[in-house]
Amino acid sequence: MAYKKIVVLLCALLTSAVTFSQEATDDFSGKWKTAEGNSVVISKTGTGFIGQIVEKKIVILKDINFSEGKWIAVVYNPIKDITADCELFLEGTHLKIVATKGLFSKTIYWTKEI
Repeated sequence: MAYKKIVVLLCALLTSAVTFSQEATDDFSGKWKTAEGNSVVISKTGTGFIGQIVEKKIVILKDINFSEGKWIAVVYNPIKDITADCELFLEGTHLKIVATKGLFSKTIYWTKEI
């Protein structure tokens, strides 16, 4: 009985890992709405992507590239004037950004505009 539960749990974990895995072919291009209401346009560059606030012409995501099985970048917060390393995840119509600075991390979500 316990064996069956372990097998079911392992299958569920494997399925979720495959579902949320990142791919080098992920496409972040498009217009995204931040929690603050800004529109960010992410465009493809030669080797990756770059994100810019449309109204203010401020680059807030740069050096977006696929490395060691994950999408990494540098995110800029213009309100606090700080940058942080981050990891990006496409989750349907949402872009999950996990920013880390030292021991601290913050997760933010942007919504794809259609």
